[in-house]
Amino acid sequence: MAAPNTTVWKLEPHTQAKHEILRKYLNAWFPILGNSGFQTVLYIDGFSGPGRYSNGEDGSPVIAILAAINQRIPIRSKLHFRFIEKDSERANMLDQIVKESSLPANFDAKVFNSTFEKTFYELLNFYTTRQGKLPPTFAFIDPFGWTGSPFTAVREILSNPNCEVLFTFMYEEVNRFINHPDQENNFDLYFGTSDWKDGVSLTDPKKRDRFFHNLYQQQLRNTAKAKYVRSFQMRNKSNSIDYYLFYATNHLLGLKKMKEAMWKIDESGEFSFSDATDEDQLLLLTNEPNFNHLKKLIIDKFSGKEVSIDKLEEFIIAETPFRETHYKTQILRQMETSKPPLISVENGAPNRRRGTYSDKSLVIKFNTNEELI
Repeated sequence: MAAPNTTVWKLEPHTQAKHEILRKYLNAWFPILGNSGFQTVLYIDGFSGPGRYSNGEDGSPVIAILAAINQRIPIRSKLHFRFIEKDSERANMLDQIVKESSLPANFDAKVFNSTFEKTFYELLNFYTTRQGKLPPTFAFIDPFGWTGSPFTAVREILSNPNCEVLFTFMYEEVNRFINHPDQENNFDLYFGTSDWKDGVSLTDPKKRDRFFHNLYQQQLRNTAKAKYVRSFQMRNKSNSIDYYLFYATNHLLGLKKMKEAMWKIDESGEFSFSDATDEDQLLLLTNEPNFNHLKKLIIDKFSGKEVSIDKLEEFIIAETPFRETHYKTQILRQMETSKPPLISVENGAPNRRRGTYSDKSLVIKFNTNEELI
């Protein structure tokens, strides 16, 4: 998507899908962090925009504020919203919206008419000078291009405990301008490495897409040391890849909640949304999870082994595209009740019913069987 040249612009379907992911995740993140005893919780929107679209739809800053205000149990921590917008007219419009919002006394919202990079490092200095580190932070970094959002900032955020990033990786623009000789330094900053040059010569579109996607994912894992990373593909009206959302965290619960939000947008588990679908339908509800694929992933990992329910669930959340709600009824129950059984369950209570797995002490033994291969 090209950067708009007006103060407000039309809300595109893929942006609406992105905002639904953000909304659903923040509905979980704010109460978890805001009611866990932290004195301060920080929300950063790095490329905020004006706060509303041309037809009055809420932008990401308003979505974040409402997600925090509308909690069933009020947020107890001091909640700092920091909205950053370089364009002065958009920043002024957002500032007016923020000032008109009825914020609780423990909420503090500020709009910075500046660049993300400059303001982020000012915020980093402010909090580290006073607290020694960033408070628990969710940073939504949503640029239109590849400049102004250096990987060093992403790495800096993730180096602090209880901090997470949702980053818009602008693949279409990266792919289009990656050969431009004047942008070499900017791409070094964007990726946090010069390894992107190895993908310039790739001519196969799929291989090129995978290379740049995997490079940024690798940087999040290996350089920024994010334990868990998940991406969501967004396609435009011509069904071409527009951008990826990258979510990075060091907490399994965060990943669990983000995958829950992503599955609400694409219930196929492929984590993809395309504007080429019916624009009147936001959610892709026609597809269902590929449970046969999930079964294969589980079997490939655990055939002939024993694993606790907790470890099995962690594997599914962290290493597969599936949710923790998918494996008990659809996979384990069928495997336990098949003839012969493909799994056996140990450590269960004497009165445990077959096909139930709520007891965290259960151990699942995957029997070695030709049918498992």
